[in-house]
Amino acid sequence: MLIPHQPSRMKSGLASNTAQLTARIRAVDAALEPGRRLLADQYARLFIPGMQLPDSTAEADRWLIDNAWQEGPFFAIVLLRQRCFEDMLERAVAAGVRQAVLLGAGYDSTALRLTGHADLRWFEVDHPSTQADKLALLSQAGIDTPQVGYVPVDFEAGAALGAALAEAGFDASQPCVVGWLGVTLFLRPEAFRHTLAELSGLCASGSTLVFDYMDQSVIDGTTPYAAALSKAQEVGARGEPYLTGLTPQTADEAVRQADFWPAEKLRIPDLLRKYGGPDPYCSADDFMGVVVAERD
Repeated sequence: MLIPHQPSRMKSGLASNTAQLTARIRAVDAALEPGRRLLADQYARLFIPGMQLPDSTAEADRWLIDNAWQEGPFFAIVLLRQRCFEDMLERAVAAGVRQAVLLGAGYDSTALRLTGHADLRWFEVDHPSTQADKLALLSQAGIDTPQVGYVPVDFEAGAALGAALAEAGFDASQPCVVGWLGVTLFLRPEAFRHTLAELSGLCASGSTLVFDYMDQSVIDGTTPYAAALSKAQEVGARGEPYLTGLTPQTADEAVRQADFWPAEKLRIPDLLRKYGGPDPYCSADDFMGVVVAERD
């Protein structure tokens, strides 16, 4: 079963619906009791005004129960890929890296939450529609982000990532950490390869790239995980279909072809073992992976 391609929601000037759904997952997690939270993103709620959210830990528990089949399998990847990225960021900063790039940043709050690195410069790259919505919501909340350079780029339109980053003050001669989370699955295969090639030219020695990918079996409809297939149908109907699928092998090959070295390869069960604690509340359905790649 192939997922039909629908017109892109963002081509109509609307903010990304899937970015809003990601923010909702992070907001529900933040409403749980502190010992059960996997990420604790206290800013996520700001970015989804009007979306029904739990107001207490009891309501958050009920939400998880009510949505266990449809949303539960996605909590692990949405929350724990972020934990992995933040681990790699802390490691890179300790090694002297002072630039962080978020590709397809959506409603990410990392620059707001990780405040211990005053000299770390952030660059958030995203589709102009979603980025404009995020900036408007930050303004409404009275939050200023002078440490962040906002870089509007439409990957599908073939915009030059390097030129846009350079204009925002990014220094390609210095190492960086790149987080590319929740994006590759929504790009056409040629846009994925093009962006990875651009990153190869932008990431100096000592840089780290963290990205996630959807399994090819979800794209072609052969995965055994029914929730993943249902979500693929849902996002396709919303105008943001999954377009690129990989396997651990093809993800490794793509990284090496772009002159990165795959330092770590994690699947959802691996992320849960590493970050989920003794009794994580989310599913270990194994239909996505995370790659940590380095330039040396």
